[in-house]
Amino acid sequence: MNAQELARSLTAAGSVKLPDGDSEGLYLLHVRDGDLVEKHWMGDVLQDEKVVASDVRDDTSAPYLLLSEQCIRHVVFVDQENVIQCYAYDEDTEEWEDTSIGAQLNITVHPKSKLGATIGPGGELVVSYQDEAGHLAGIMSMANNQWKAFGSFEGNPILGTPQCLEVIDDKLHLFYVGEAAGISYLVLDPNTGNWKANVLKNTNFDTSIDNFSVAKHPDTGCFQSYFVSGVSLWTITGEGQKIYLGKVTDDGKLIPADKAQAGWWFPWRRPRNRVYNFNLNFNVGGLKRNGELPPEVWHRSHRGDERPKFDRFGISLSTRPHRWEEWIVKLSFEKLGAVKYGSGFYVNIPNNRFDVIFTAGHNLVEKPQQYCSNIRIISGTLKQGEVPVTPDMIRVRQEYFRKPDESSAVHDYGVIVLDRKQKIGRRGFGFHLMLGLPSKYVAGLEDDRKDVLQDRWVYVSGYRPIDTDLPRRSEGKCDRPNSNQLTYKADTEPGMSGGPVWIGFRGVETVVGIHNYGPAKRGQGNRGTCLSLEAWRTIFGWLGVGSYGKSLHYCGSQDYSMHLHLSNPSGSSDAISSEGQVRVGKPGRVDTLFDILPIAMQPDLKESNALFSFLLKSTIADAGSLSTEPAWVKWDPKKNMVSYVRRFDERCEVKLPQLILQPGKPFAIQALDGHEWKQVRMAMEYLDEADLEMLEGDPELFEDTPEISFTPVTKHKVSRQFPFLFPFSFPL
Repeated sequence: MNAQELARSLTAAGSVKLPDGDSEGLYLLHVRDGDLVEKHWMGDVLQDEKVVASDVRDDTSAPYLLLSEQCIRHVVFVDQENVIQCYAYDEDTEEWEDTSIGAQLNITVHPKSKLGATIGPGGELVVSYQDEAGHLAGIMSMANNQWKAFGSFEGNPILGTPQCLEVIDDKLHLFYVGEAAGISYLVLDPNTGNWKANVLKNTNFDTSIDNFSVAKHPDTGCFQSYFVSGVSLWTITGEGQKIYLGKVTDDGKLIPADKAQAGWWFPWRRPRNRVYNFNLNFNVGGLKRNGELPPEVWHRSHRGDERPKFDRFGISLSTRPHRWEEWIVKLSFEKLGAVKYGSGFYVNIPNNRFDVIFTAGHNLVEKPQQYCSNIRIISGTLKQGEVPVTPDMIRVRQEYFRKPDESSAVHDYGVIVLDRKQKIGRRGFGFHLMLGLPSKYVAGLEDDRKDVLQDRWVYVSGYRPIDTDLPRRSEGKCDRPNSNQLTYKADTEPGMSGGPVWIGFRGVETVVGIHNYGPAKRGQGNRGTCLSLEAWRTIFGWLGVGSYGKSLHYCGSQDYSMHLHLSNPSGSSDAISSEGQVRVGKPGRVDTLFDILPIAMQPDLKESNALFSFLLKSTIADAGSLSTEPAWVKWDPKKNMVSYVRRFDERCEVKLPQLILQPGKPFAIQALDGHEWKQVRMAMEYLDEADLEMLEGDPELFEDTPEISFTPVTKHKVSRQFPFLFPFSFPL
């Protein structure tokens, strides 16, 4: 690498130089108008530009990694929500694609944090960052697609300054800008797992360090470091000699000093020849793109319509410990002439208007048809101060509001609705409606006789009256779950009523119930309302969340209406032979209506990441009762097919990124194909002129065509990117 390439590299968000070959040259990353853009240089000639990703934080660093001797390329960066993301370049499609790594990690960094990243000595992916408190921290991949967090360190980095991760002498080195000593670094001892601190000599500058790189000189064996500070490019030798190499302009052009052309050695990161222990999302040794084995080598029990079972329960190591404490509040209220206390908790309900606190109904209701007086949110770790709760902020299940006693225990729940003061809400616990479904409606259970939560350990959290700082947490086995109420062996105390009953699911804190009562009989467990499909539909109705009685139309023709048609399911078999069709007409008879509900949301994620499910409207009784079996819409990119199923699985989950943020406007439907999101498309190309002429003059006439497909999600804003609409609403 020559001096000019070095200057360009250090003024870019990320860079890599590929060796001689078809793709040789210098690849630089820059952020432009929220897009991460890759620029390919050959000498002084810009060869090409590609958009890597959108919605990228303007000042992110973007470490550029070469993952093997085949030069597979990955880029790690921070998005506009301050979440770490990872994209990979697909040589087949010649496009950058999102990997599953960002979703697996789900790490939120400090708004000013830069990143370091490398491939470790054992082939692990290692990423360093400053956490939300500004402390230096990191994460590395382990065997079996697991991850291990490390940090916080004793080091004291300056907030928002660059980091550099390198493997030197087969040891991991983390370099950072210290508050007092210029560049400090930590070396990981592979035998003890401890990090040893050290300092690079003479690395202080009068101006701030914008970027730097450190490598081991192949001749001297000493560290050689390179810096951009202010508008100057410097190198510092292993002996601590500081040498000025020239002036660097804003666009990375170097105006060299004499010594910059005098044979100085400049490093670049080469591909590391390792077997990597994290999912690369590429075709490797017979693996499919999503890292799964192809179906022909599955066990015979997995070769049918169901996917292999994966263990989804537990909290990821990358999840920040004790963050659940921030989502629990203490309530005070006056009831029957006395001041009493209870608990509540935030849940991350996808909407753009409210923050929502769940609690027990008896924390809100004093007697039939009358709320408690002087209800206040008085405590929480976010120290928001006391918040008075007025009747217009309260929603309570009507069965309990009319009869507020223990005979209505299964309906003893309500919410407090807070107007959202800022663009991004308080967030809170995640949820997944599948966890509240009876076992007969869930696919993939090892024992169909046991509900999803049967014998699983749950946590119960809340404030006692004497607690003023942190909520307490107990845990125990859930021994008697049903569609209305959970029973669990976790200990509780007065004041914890209204607190969350929660588990670890898909790596994060996920609420499954609301604690409200002690044991019904001696020897039985404490009780809480199960957050069932019925309960969620009630809560979503209070908040105006979800869409009901909708026909799903596609914006594919200016002359004809196109909508999704599915025959009404009959019988009770697990699989329903009902392949979706595109119904074409002017407008054509509409026979298929859906209720569309948020099915899952993780803590701290924005609304565009919520997962939704479509249920056939005619299969849902009033208020969401399961007196008739629900029929879920299954989106199957592998088969290019949409159909119904009685039992819920992951293929019933889709993203509708624009639905909440831009209500009433066209939106996309995205379904997961392995680790890749695919966009649903419809067409009517199979219909000829004779077919279409038959539709003229009668609004009830229609033609059905099976032209439903799934295409990779594009990162570029193009026309018809958001093709679906809900044009019609019908009474519930």
